[in-house]
Amino acid sequence: MFSSAFAQRGRSGTKASKSKSYPIVGKVVHAEGNKALEYATVSLFRQADSSVVTGIVTNAKGIFELEAPAGTYFLTVSFLGFESVQLSDILLDELHPFVRVKEILLKPKETTLDEVNIQAEKSRLEFALDKKVFNVGQDLANNGGTAADLLDNIPSVTVDIEGNVSVRGDDGVRLLINGKPSGFTSINQADALKQLSANQIEKVEIITNPSSRYEAEGTAGILNIVLKKERRKGWNGSFEATGGIPTSHNLTLNVNHRRNKLNFFVGGGLRYRNVPRISNEHREDWASGELEILDQESKYFRGGLSGSLRMGIDYQVGERSTLTGSIMYRKGLDFSNGTLNYFSRNAQDQLVAYDKRTTEEDEDEFSLDYNLSFERNFVRKGHKFTVDFIYSSGAEVESMDAIEQAFDGNLAPKGGPDLLQRINNGELEREITLKADYTQPFRKDGRFESGYRSSLRFIGNDYLVEEQNTETRLWESIQEVSNDFEYDEQIHALYANVGDKINKFSYQLGLRAEYTRITTLLKTTNELNDREYANLFPSAFLNYEIKTGNALQMSYSRRLRRPRFHSLNPFFTYSNPRSIRSGNPNLDPEFSHSVEMSYLKYWDKATFSTSIYYRHTTGDVTYIVEDDTIGGVKVFRTRPENVATRDDIGAEFSLQVNPVKWWDMTWSGNVFRGQINGENLGFARRTSFFSLSSRLNSRFSLARDVNIQLMLNFRGPENTPQGKRRSTLYTDVGINKDILKKKATISVRMSDLFNTSWYRSETFGGTGTPEIIDDFYIFREGQWRARRQLYITFSYRLNQKKRMRRGGRQSGGGDYEMDGM
Repeated sequence: MFSSAFAQRGRSGTKASKSKSYPIVGKVVHAEGNKALEYATVSLFRQADSSVVTGIVTNAKGIFELEAPAGTYFLTVSFLGFESVQLSDILLDELHPFVRVKEILLKPKETTLDEVNIQAEKSRLEFALDKKVFNVGQDLANNGGTAADLLDNIPSVTVDIEGNVSVRGDDGVRLLINGKPSGFTSINQADALKQLSANQIEKVEIITNPSSRYEAEGTAGILNIVLKKERRKGWNGSFEATGGIPTSHNLTLNVNHRRNKLNFFVGGGLRYRNVPRISNEHREDWASGELEILDQESKYFRGGLSGSLRMGIDYQVGERSTLTGSIMYRKGLDFSNGTLNYFSRNAQDQLVAYDKRTTEEDEDEFSLDYNLSFERNFVRKGHKFTVDFIYSSGAEVESMDAIEQAFDGNLAPKGGPDLLQRINNGELEREITLKADYTQPFRKDGRFESGYRSSLRFIGNDYLVEEQNTETRLWESIQEVSNDFEYDEQIHALYANVGDKINKFSYQLGLRAEYTRITTLLKTTNELNDREYANLFPSAFLNYEIKTGNALQMSYSRRLRRPRFHSLNPFFTYSNPRSIRSGNPNLDPEFSHSVEMSYLKYWDKATFSTSIYYRHTTGDVTYIVEDDTIGGVKVFRTRPENVATRDDIGAEFSLQVNPVKWWDMTWSGNVFRGQINGENLGFARRTSFFSLSSRLNSRFSLARDVNIQLMLNFRGPENTPQGKRRSTLYTDVGINKDILKKKATISVRMSDLFNTSWYRSETFGGTGTPEIIDDFYIFREGQWRARRQLYITFSYRLNQKKRMRRGGRQSGGGDYEMDGM
């Protein structure tokens, strides 16, 4: 506060002056909360010699008014705990008799107290109007794991053995990185998630019923992975090194430097793994009129060296505009060496043939994302305009050599040369996205949003399978499974949202229009498939605050799921010639209507939320298994098909409790009933099923800075049009301890403690009509890893204090604003 002597000097100086005085008026507010700052000190100096002219403090509304004779001045504004601001070149004369300075924003100083640290860790689970936010930065389950491991530990989300992600049992999920589509996950989402280190992830946002502001893609909603990026001034960062058994090692580094108007950040990771995986399959086939049995045993080592680098700059242009440029690069050199054993038996269960297939595969891939963003904030809080330009490119080259040896029922070689095959697969992708968003607040709590988005995407895939002629020794292509495929996509969208709050009610209504054109060309046969469609996607949200600590919300949205590249590509895998996966170029998009009602309750040491939801989907994509013959070999082909409808109704809950200072627990679950109508595919009966999943995460903070975390995951059984998937249960446990004056942490984690994370499924052939008997039966089981995994992690923090957990509730969506378009 200004001293009385200083204030008196200013007043007496002004009073003694016989020259005419001119007023200077302004307002001082908190930069982050947009609240008026009372008692901020405002000082006026002559610009020529920096001599003091006058001074004053702001009133309860943050407003100040000064007077001074003609001249040129500069103004300083200061407040305890905030950074000072200086305004120069203030001119007063007959031509400029009145100066109203623009609103002055003061930012809090960011200081570190070595003696006392009271910084609270964010709650693991936070709630916002349209999303749930899971802060995973301090979670022991992340140490040494991948993004796929992390997602499989989040409520509502499941990841199957092949790395496919689903939410509430629906795999129509739109996956984003830092709120934007990324080449990092576009070509092969499952592999990308297994190569991204979990230590690089700060939080995951789940939006099960997105508003019209978000792109309409994803019938199950949106998953946004937010990578770590520090926001404090100066140099700060973190380093982590992990060793795993079986071989799984990684290094991650995140560094940030913020000073004045410039912020530079860089993060990256290196990962090397060589992990055994196993899968088994039992097949019974009656198609020939006589029972034939085939047992497959597969064991292979998959791994390699992969790395990612993310760097960027934020530059503050003026006081309210920011320009951000960033690059994300990923490179992977992977391998897969395995053995497939085929045991053929007759109806009497006698071994009639044995074939051994050995494969060696190398994979070279990269992705590169460029992002340029501009954000302009206006005087009123929430009034802003943003523009984003995103360019993504990626490539993937795979080569596989296979040797297959044949033996008779006595395991004796049949004679003749071995079967030699080789596969070469090349994929190339480019995508350009341009988007703009505008937000205009009105009245006290109202907001109007509008925006535009366009994206252009091209993918080319050249897939060649060759077999060596046993007589000529020349390589000949297998035409039935070789192809040269091109995919072109363009999407254009416009949206508008309006929302307001009336007493305890708040609402948001929106409408989105999207135009889509997808063209595919199978160059080997010159088959062209050109589809275009335009659709409207409305959304509505209604929120009611029952009383303090209680909220009730209802929401509706219409969504779609476009058939993507791999779903349309007629052939994309031949690693196992007796069990192949292919796409379907005639696949149609899915459309869904989703309704959800949620209740949220806060207590001092607990948070409870529950949701009841219903989703009706037309053209739901499900995978159908059919028998076929390629090159004289019996093959079972899995490909996607559109069923007529699917209906899901369910209830979801989450309970977060912090009963005592040293213990916090999160328990979540999802119970739902589904019904699939596949009559359009010849299935005579509708498939109904009941399923549930549950997760328990319990953390104990013991003496001497030791923490223990226990994680239980259960996924119930689920029926499909052709069979069912069995339940899965597994347990992870971790422990850590702070060292080096809390600048570092040692962590030990064991995943799948009891070796129970087996994926098991059953498939029945035929359509289920009374006249048709199932003509085959398949039982599959497998694991991501052939045994439990042990991780040891060392973490070091540069100019960071470890956050301490404390009780109390948290709400809101965090400080990262997701890209809506």
